[in-house]
Amino acid sequence: MPNVSSALTHELTLTECEPIVVSFQGDRAGEGPLTLGQLNILRWLDGFPESHGWMRWVLELPGGTGLDDVTETFAVLLARHEGLRSTYVTGSSPAQRVAAAGELIIHRFDAGTGPAGAGTLAAELGTLLDTRPPCNPTTHPLRVALATRGGEVLAGVMDLSHLTADFLGLAVFGREFARMVGHPADREVGDVRHQPLDQAWAERRPPLSRRTASALALWESVLNRAPHHLYTAASTGSPRESVAAELCSRAAAAALARIEARAGFGRPAIVLAAICTVLSQRTGHSTGDFLTLSSNRYDSRSAGYLGTLVQSAPMSVDLRSMSFDACVHQAWLATVKAGKHGIYDVEKRTHLAEQAQHRRGVRFCFEPLFNNLVVGRIDSQPASAPAETALTWTPMVETDVMLRFDLFAAEETLRLRLWTGHLDRVPRDELERILLAIESLLLSAASEDLSPRRMDEVTGLAPLPRDGDWLPVDSCWIQVGEVQRLLDEVLTPLPARVFPEVRGEPLVAFLARGPRVGSAEEAHALCMEGLRHRPTAMTPRRYVLCDRAPDDVTDLDAWLSRPVVAQGAGRTTGHPG
Repeated sequence: MPNVSSALTHELTLTECEPIVVSFQGDRAGEGPLTLGQLNILRWLDGFPESHGWMRWVLELPGGTGLDDVTETFAVLLARHEGLRSTYVTGSSPAQRVAAAGELIIHRFDAGTGPAGAGTLAAELGTLLDTRPPCNPTTHPLRVALATRGGEVLAGVMDLSHLTADFLGLAVFGREFARMVGHPADREVGDVRHQPLDQAWAERRPPLSRRTASALALWESVLNRAPHHLYTAASTGSPRESVAAELCSRAAAAALARIEARAGFGRPAIVLAAICTVLSQRTGHSTGDFLTLSSNRYDSRSAGYLGTLVQSAPMSVDLRSMSFDACVHQAWLATVKAGKHGIYDVEKRTHLAEQAQHRRGVRFCFEPLFNNLVVGRIDSQPASAPAETALTWTPMVETDVMLRFDLFAAEETLRLRLWTGHLDRVPRDELERILLAIESLLLSAASEDLSPRRMDEVTGLAPLPRDGDWLPVDSCWIQVGEVQRLLDEVLTPLPARVFPEVRGEPLVAFLARGPRVGSAEEAHALCMEGLRHRPTAMTPRRYVLCDRAPDDVTDLDAWLSRPVVAQGAGRTTGHPG
C-alpha cells in the first residue's frame, strides 16, 4: 500500500503501515428508533453539515503499552457498549442498528526511530486523519489511529460520532479504556444494563414521556416571551467571522474555592452567576433568558452510559436587586430546573419555534449561551497553565451565535472560553472586556458577598451604547434601521417604510401593494425569509398595504392619507388610528 508521511518541525515522520483488524462479539443485535439525544444531533447536523459531528479523543496509554493491549481493550469495549458497534439510518425514518459482531479497522503508523513525545505524535495522528474524508456514521461510528514503534503503542487518537456519544459519554469511554489498557484483569465485558436502544424505548414510556411533555411546555412558554438574542450589538462593518478567547486564571480558580465554601454551591453555578451578572450589566436585562446544555445524566443508569443525552435547555436567571451569593443560588436553581427540562423531541420543539417565530417576527438562535464541560469533575486542564491570567485566541467554525461560554475547568485553573460568530458585532476588545470583568467579579466575591452596587463598581461595565435607532420591542432590542434594510432587500422594487411607532403601536410598515405582495401575509413571509443573519432586526409588527406609495415615503402623514388595506400577518386588523 502507498505510504502516507507528514513531517513536523523537528522532522518527525509517520509512515502508514498495514491496518490492524480487531474482531468483536457482543451479546445482542438490534434495531430501533433513535434516542431523543440522537435526533437532536441529527437536527444539528442538518443545520451545520460542515461540522461533520465528530469528537476526537486522545487515548491514555501508560508506558510500555503493547499493541495487543490496545486491540484487546477495543474488542472488549465494542462488546460492552452497543453504541460503539451501531450504525445509523437517516432520512424520513431514522433508526439505529446494533451489530452483534464485526470488525474494527485501526490505522497504524510507524513512528520511526527518532525521539517523539506522545502529545506530538497524537497531534500528528490527528492531522493525518484530518486529511482524509470524514467518516460516515451510517457505516462506521468510530475510527482509530495509532503510532507504534515495534510492538509498542506510543500514541493513539479516536474519532467518535456525536450520534454515538456526547462529551460525557466520550469521557466514559476514556475512563474505561485507560483502566483496561493498563490492567488486563479488568478487560471484562461485564453487564451494562442500559444501552442506547434501551434509552430510546424508555423515552417513549412513562415516566420519561411525561418529562419530555413537560419540557416542551416550558419551551413553548420561553419561545413566546424570551428575547431572540440575550446580547445584541450594532454591526461595526467588519467582516462577520467566528473567533474565541479563552481565559486561563489560577487566581479565579482559587476565588471559586472560597466562594464555594461560603455559598455552598458548586463552581459551575458560581461561574454561571458571574456570567449572568456581567451580561445583565452589559445588556440591561435583569432576567437572563438563554440556553444552556443539559447533560441529562441525573440517575444511576446514566453514570456509565456511553451515548448521546445532552440537549439544549431553556434557562432563566432572575438577578433583580440580588447580592452575588443570591445570584449564585438563583443560577443553581435555574440549572436544576433546566436539567429537569432538558430532554424532549427536537422536531416538536422545532414546530413550536416555527410557530413562535412566525407569530413574533423573530428568528431564534438555538446555540447554547453556556456549556458546562466540568460536570462530574471531568476537568480539562492545559498541559501547563500560566501563572498569571492569560487570554488565548482561536478561530472557530461559522455559527450564528452572538455569545457562547464554554467552561472547561474550574479546579486548579479556571478555563473559560467565550466565542462569537459575529466578530462584526462583538469585537475582540469586547470579548476581552467581558472575560476580564467575570474574573474581576470572582476575585472580589472571594472575600465578601457583593451587593449589586458593589458588583457594578467591581466590573466597571456600562450598558451597551444604544442610540435613537434602537427600540425595545417584545423583550428584544432591535434597530429600526436594520428593519428598514430588511424591507428594502426583500420587498424591492416595491417602496416600503417602517416607522418606530404609529399612534402607540410599534414597528408599523407601510408599503405599496404589488404583484409579489398582495397581502400582509405575503409581506410577512418574505420578511421572515430575510431575517437570517440579522440579529438586531425583527419583522414589522404590522403591515399596512396601500394602493400606491406617496412621493415622500418617509412622510407618515402622506402614507396615512392613502387608501389602504391593513392586515397583520395571519390575521385581519384595522387601519392604525
